[in-house]
Amino acid sequence: MSQPVLIVGVGAEGPASLPSAIQDRIFRADLLCGSERLLAHWADLSVEKLIIRAGRLTEIVERLCHRGDASVVVLASGDPGFYGIAGTLLRHLPAREIEIVPHVTSLQLAFAKAGLAWNGAVLVSAHARPLAEIAGWARRVPKLGLLTDSEHTPARIAEMLLTAGLDDCRAIVAENLGLPDERLIDTRLSDLPGKEFAPLNVLLVVHDTGWQSQPIFAPRPDDAYAHRRGLITKGDVRALILSRLALPETAVAWDIGAGSGAVSVEMALLAWRGQVFAVEQDTENLGYLRENRVRFGAWNVHVVEGRAPTALEGLPKPDRVFIGGTSGQLAAILQHLAGVARSGCRVVMSLVTLENLDEALSGMRALGWSPEVTQANLAYGKDIAGRTRLAPLNPLFILSGRVP
Repeated sequence: MSQPVLIVGVGAEGPASLPSAIQDRIFRADLLCGSERLLAHWADLSVEKLIIRAGRLTEIVERLCHRGDASVVVLASGDPGFYGIAGTLLRHLPAREIEIVPHVTSLQLAFAKAGLAWNGAVLVSAHARPLAEIAGWARRVPKLGLLTDSEHTPARIAEMLLTAGLDDCRAIVAENLGLPDERLIDTRLSDLPGKEFAPLNVLLVVHDTGWQSQPIFAPRPDDAYAHRRGLITKGDVRALILSRLALPETAVAWDIGAGSGAVSVEMALLAWRGQVFAVEQDTENLGYLRENRVRFGAWNVHVVEGRAPTALEGLPKPDRVFIGGTSGQLAAILQHLAGVARSGCRVVMSLVTLENLDEALSGMRALGWSPEVTQANLAYGKDIAGRTRLAPLNPLFILSGRVP
C-alpha cells in the first residue's frame, strides 16, 4: 500500500516553523512538491522537487496518483486545508491517502497581529470568488477576513464594498506577515481605493461598535431605483413576489421581463451566493437595469439582452423564476420552463389583466404546477388639506406555481 501524501503547512519562518518530527519526514522524502518560494527553503536537500504553479496542477496530481512506494511531501503556506492545495488533492485522492499537518492561516495571524479576537469572524478567499459573495458576507458579519490576490486587491475590494452600500468601517491590510518587512496598515475602508500594497497581503474588514447587519428582506423605496417614470414593480408588490419565490442564498434565478431591474436586484441580495439572470429586450430599460446593478452592487445579476423564450436558451437551469413580462409569449415561456427548470423550481408571475391571468392559470394547470393566485389591492396615504386620503393602485394578481 502506498504511503500517504504528507501535506505540510509552512509558516513564514520556513523550516523553523515546523516541529522536528515533520522536518525529519521532509528530509526523508523521495519527492518534494511546493511553490518556488517554499522549495527555496530546502534548496540544499538532494531530492526530486516538483514546482507547483498554475497550469501544472494536472501533472502534479497525476504524479501523486501514481507515486507507488515513494514518500511524497507537499509544502503549502499556512493551512493547506483553507482554500489551499489540500482541497485540490482531496478531490483526486482518497482521504486515507492524505495526511495534513496545518500551520496557522495568514488570516488568523493577521487578527493576532492586529490585537483582535477572531471569534465571530468569517474567513474567506477573494481568489476566484464572486464579488457579490464577498459583499454578502460583509453585510452579514461583524468581522471579515479576506485572502486577496493580484486581481482582487484590497483597493478593489474596498471600492466594491463601498459601491455596494457598505458603511465605511475599519480596514486592516496585513503585508508580508512573518517576514522582516511585515507591515500592518490600520485605516478605514474609504482610504483603500487607489492604494497599492505588497503582493503578499490579506485584508480584515471590521465593523464599528454598535454595527448591525443589514436586513435580509427589505425592499427599497421605489425612487431609489433608476426607472422610466411609473414603470416599476412597487415595493410592497416586490415583497409579495420575493416571499413567494422563497429564494435560497445559492439559487440560480431568472427574472423574465426584468424592466428596470428592481426585482432582479432584490432577488440578487437574497440569493447572494447564487446568480440572477435578468432578461430584458427594451433598450431604455436595459440602461436602467445596468445602472441599478452597479448602483446597488448587485454583481451577481447577469443582464441578458433579448426576448424570451429565445433569450433563455443556454442559461443555467433555474431554481426560481419570476415572470414580470412576456411580450405575448406566455405559453412559449411556460413550455420552455417545463423543459429546463430544476425539479421543485418556484415560478412566480405578476399580472394585471384577467385574460393574462386566465392564460397563465390554464398553462400552469396543464403542466401540473398547482398554481395559487393572490389578488393585491394596495392603497397609499396621500395628504389632502392637512388630512390623509387613500390613493389606490390598480389591483394586480400574483400567480405562483411549482415545477414537480
